[in-house]
Amino acid sequence: MKNEATRRIGAVVMVRNQDGEVLMAETHYRKGLQLPGGAVHQGEQIADGAMRELAEETGLRRVIEFHLGVDQIPANPSSGACEGFNFICDGGFASAEEVDALKRQGVPIGARDEIKAFAWVPLSELDDLAEPYMAARVRAAVQIADSGLRQPLLYIGRSATERHAA
Repeated sequence: MKNEATRRIGAVVMVRNQDGEVLMAETHYRKGLQLPGGAVHQGEQIADGAMRELAEETGLRRVIEFHLGVDQIPANPSSGACEGFNFICDGGFASAEEVDALKRQGVPIGARDEIKAFAWVPLSELDDLAEPYMAARVRAAVQIADSGLRQPLLYIGRSATERHAA
């Protein structure tokens, strides 16, 4: 039996405000709110893909150094989507200035075909606003971040901070 090894690698980013609410996006193509992010391009480093997706979809720019877990997603024969792995990256906490800028500017023009709006979601409202898998993903990510168990995103042994400083 031949192994086709077709899998998608994605990077989503959890950013919280000073109240602990999670930044989530309402998309045109999925039910429920989602963490910002998307596919990591062939040859692109996971940290760089996470930074690119976050900037494209929200306008927020930051160096992504850590992930909070990897969520394996099964193939979906009805949509044709292959099995995938989503790295849940730690985007840290947004400053008050960043929160205000997101409210003022809204969805970046280049992302409006994909994203309708953003919301800062309290954990208590996740079940009402997100699909069960996404609510579980966010809760797990918050728990890992709060416990200090985040893991570095390395590329050939070097952290994103080291690579971007070079």
